[in-house]
Amino acid sequence: MSRIAVTALGLALVVAAQAPAAAATVTGEGEGRGAATGVPAAPKPSPKPTTKPSPRKSRPAAPVLRAVPVKPRPTPNSPNCSAGPSSRRVTTQPWAQQALDFSSAWRLTEGQGVTVAVVDSGVDYTPQLAGKLDAASPSPSNTGFQDCVGHGTAVAAIIAARDLQAQGVPFEGVAPRARILSVKVNDAEAGNSATTGNSNTLAQGIIDAAKLGAQVINVSVQVSKNTAALSGAVRFALSRDAVIVAAGGNDGPDTGTGPFYPASYPGVLSVGAVESDGSLAPFSDLGSNVAVTAPGVNVTSAWPGGFRDDSLSGTSFAAPFVSGVAALVRSRFPRLSGPAVVHRIEATANGGTGPGTGDGLVNPLEAVTAILPPGPAPSPSASARPRPVSVPRAPPPDQAARTIALTVTAAALGAAALVALGAVVISQGRRRRWRAGRARIPADDGPAAGGPPPTSPSVFTDERRAAQWPS
Repeated sequence: MSRIAVTALGLALVVAAQAPAAAATVTGEGEGRGAATGVPAAPKPSPKPTTKPSPRKSRPAAPVLRAVPVKPRPTPNSPNCSAGPSSRRVTTQPWAQQALDFSSAWRLTEGQGVTVAVVDSGVDYTPQLAGKLDAASPSPSNTGFQDCVGHGTAVAAIIAARDLQAQGVPFEGVAPRARILSVKVNDAEAGNSATTGNSNTLAQGIIDAAKLGAQVINVSVQVSKNTAALSGAVRFALSRDAVIVAAGGNDGPDTGTGPFYPASYPGVLSVGAVESDGSLAPFSDLGSNVAVTAPGVNVTSAWPGGFRDDSLSGTSFAAPFVSGVAALVRSRFPRLSGPAVVHRIEATANGGTGPGTGDGLVNPLEAVTAILPPGPAPSPSASARPRPVSVPRAPPPDQAARTIALTVTAAALGAAALVALGAVVISQGRRRRWRAGRARIPADDGPAAGGPPPTSPSVFTDERRAAQWPS
C-alpha cells in the first residue's frame, strides 16, 4: 500500500506542475478562448538581454503601382468634359479592315493573353471594350481615368474592340481578345492637344506601362525633343521585353517636321500613315525612321458616346493597327522576344513604296503564318577585324597523267575527224548517184578505134555498147 500511495502522490505532483503551462498555451491563441477556460495565463518569460540596434530614420514605403480594373458603365464616363460629337452607329465596314483583312488571322489567334498599354488621353466607355480594360494612375488634372479628348478611346478600340458583327456592328479591333491597359498622360484640361505631350509625363507613362507588365506599348503621342528622360524610359521598357509601337508623327504648321520621339529611338517600331489607295499620307513624317505603314486617313473607330465614322486621320490612328498585329504575334508566338516580334512584323510587310514607307503596309496574316528564321540576323561587330587564314598549296602536277590525257584526247579528236570526213564523202556520193563496184572503161570507145565520139561522159556497159555498134 505504501508503494501505491507514493505512486499516486507522484502523479498528483506531475499534474500540478503541468497545469500553469497548459493555461498559458490556451491564452496565447486568443483572449476569448483563454477567458472561456477560466485558467489564468502564466506570465511570459522576459526575453534575454540583447544588444540594441542603432537607431535609424524611418523611410516612407515606396508606393506600389497597380492597375485598376475599369468597370463597364452604360453611359460614357466623362460627365465633366466633352470629347466632341460622335455618331451612334457604323453602317459599312471600314476600308482599313478590308485592306488589312486582319480577321483572317483569327483562326490562329485573336490576341488572347496579351496586354496592350495605351499611353494616351485615357480610355472612355465603349461596349466593345467592356470587361477588358484596366487603368493606371490618372493624370494630375483631376479628370480621373475618363477620356476628355476621345483620342485614347479611338486608339484602344482599333487595337482590341470586341467583334460584334453578329449584332450588326461592322467595326472591330485587330486583336479582339487582347486586354487594354490605359495609362493616361494627356487631357484637354491640361492644355495638351491629342497628339503632342510633355516628354517627362510621357516618359513616366511608358515606365508605368512596362512596370505593370504590358507586352505591347502603343504611343500615339509625339514630342519634337529628344530628352534624357524619354530615351531612358524607352530603354527601360525595351529591357522589360516590351514592344513599343509609336506614331511616326504628323508634319504640320503647329508640329513642324520630324524627327519625332519616341518613334525615332532605336528599337521602337515607328509607323507611318497611308491613304486608301496605298499612297503615303501627305502629313506622314519622313524623318522618324518609319518601319512600316498602316491606314491613317479617314479611319473609323469607337468614340466616347458612339463612333467616329471615316473621320479620323493621323499617324496616331495608324500606330494602333500595328500594335494590334504585335498583339496577334505575341499571342501566336509567346516565346518570341520583343526584337524578334518587331523583326517578324517588318519582314512580313508588303514592301515599301518610297521614302517614309519603310518595309511597307503591315500584313497581319503573314505576320502570324510566315516561316522565318528564329530572329533578326546579328549585326556585325564594329570591332571585328579580318583574320589571316591558312590556304594549303596545290600539289605538283602529274606529268604522266597529263601525257596520257593528251594522247587520249588526240586519238578521240582524230577518230572524230575521220567519222566526219566519211560522212561528207558518203553524202556527196549519194548526191552524185555513185554505185558500189568497179567501173569498166573499154579501150575502143574513143575516136582512135573508128567509132563515134561519145556524146556524154556517161559510162556504158557492154550490153549497151553492143546494141549501138554491132560488130
